[in-house]
Amino acid sequence: MNERYKKVIVVLMGIILLILMAISFGGRERITFIESQIGSILSPIQRFLSGIGNFVDERTEPVINVLNYKTLNEDLTLENEHLKEQIVSLTLQQKELKELEDLSHALNYVNRFDVNDYIACNVTSKDIGNWFNMFTIDAGANQGIVKNSTVINGNGLVGLVYEVGDNWSKVISIIDHKSSVGFEMLRVTDDYDGILNGTSNYELVGELYDPKAVVNVNDYIVTSGLGMYPKGILIGRIYEVIDDKDLFLKKIKVVPAVNFKKINKVLVIPYRESEQVQTLPETDAEATDTSE
Repeated sequence: MNERYKKVIVVLMGIILLILMAISFGGRERITFIESQIGSILSPIQRFLSGIGNFVDERTEPVINVLNYKTLNEDLTLENEHLKEQIVSLTLQQKELKELEDLSHALNYVNRFDVNDYIACNVTSKDIGNWFNMFTIDAGANQGIVKNSTVINGNGLVGLVYEVGDNWSKVISIIDHKSSVGFEMLRVTDDYDGILNGTSNYELVGELYDPKAVVNVNDYIVTSGLGMYPKGILIGRIYEVIDDKDLFLKKIKVVPAVNFKKINKVLVIPYRESEQVQTLPETDAEATDTSE
């Protein structure tokens, strides 16, 4: 059989198949004998081709799934990292807002006493240990800070600047054993005064000048304005009163208003020697000199 006859046969078979498909498209109860025979011939071929297709699908589906899972995992990882960055950013923003909110309370003091040259600073480092008895801030002489400047935060008195660089300063806090601060009772009347010292255990222990002073647990004390510190800054609350029979003095122990285990931001009030009242006893003047 030459090529011409082969082509004719193929064309005829195609036409017959199209006719059969057109006839059977509408659906019939019975089909012709020729249709039945052709269907019998084509059915094994269809099963074979369908089996090959299923086999290929079964073998390639796991590979495709792995690739899809890998892509999905990469997308989820990137999304997770992005969400983590957002959480960190939001947390830092909230922390910053909280610190600024806390520090804003310190502005009540500077506004009350018309202090307009204060400097807001960040704490950049501190001495080894849990306590902020000595630490460094990110402002110095270039920002207007001088030695003996008062340091406060939103809760109360922190300490004094004892060393100044161009763009940094070191602060000694009131809980350090080298520190001393003149105080008075936060009262309308009977505002007894005295001197408060830090200790090696980072406690605040004070003595009242008047041995007959009447003080109570939970009384608040503020700076008296005698010495280096301006008047009226909250220091803390008395939690113990001790009568020293030998020295005829009344001693107090004070819980500081400031949390000296966590200080991030402070306000610095530059020291003006002409504005300070230098009438503390000799022991207080010596104690407040923190220079080495």
